[in-house]
Amino acid sequence: MALSLVAGGLLPGHAGETLLTIAGAVENTNREAFNPFFDGFLKYHDKEFDKAFVFDAEALAALPQQSIRVNADTEDWPGVLSMEGPLLKDVIAAAGAEGRGLTVYALDGFGLEMNAERIAAHDWVLAMKVNGEPLGIGGLGPLWLVYDTGDRVAVEDEEKTWVWSVFYIEAE
Repeated sequence: MALSLVAGGLLPGHAGETLLTIAGAVENTNREAFNPFFDGFLKYHDKEFDKAFVFDAEALAALPQQSIRVNADTEDWPGVLSMEGPLLKDVIAAAGAEGRGLTVYALDGFGLEMNAERIAAHDWVLAMKVNGEPLGIGGLGPLWLVYDTGDRVAVEDEEKTWVWSVFYIEAE
């Protein structure tokens, strides 16, 4: 994992392409402030910040990984899926963003507001892989926010809270 000297200490860096940016109430930073030219996609989504913490695939994979089973009762759901990725709480802890709540944003602009109770209600996972295959942009990636349903089939209202194509988290 690449390391960057940030705020007087070594923090995980991002040698590869950024998959996830966490901004807002973050204690740890490993990138510069928003740049309207180089951050064109963030500008398109009106996501400006003075400080942020970013993860590439290697930095996310360096966090403890969770393997979960996910199933939903929706028309197009293909059955039980095996998913793998870090816990949301570990990701936000790495950024020093353990606050009152956050909003998780998808590439299409959808945002799921998560207060402390919603965050604590499940062991949320930012899945990087489904059935052993990495999630890609243009599909359901780069990250898919889900939780383990085990042998239970989630109802459609639950599935609607599973944000796919996650790229940005705004911490309060």
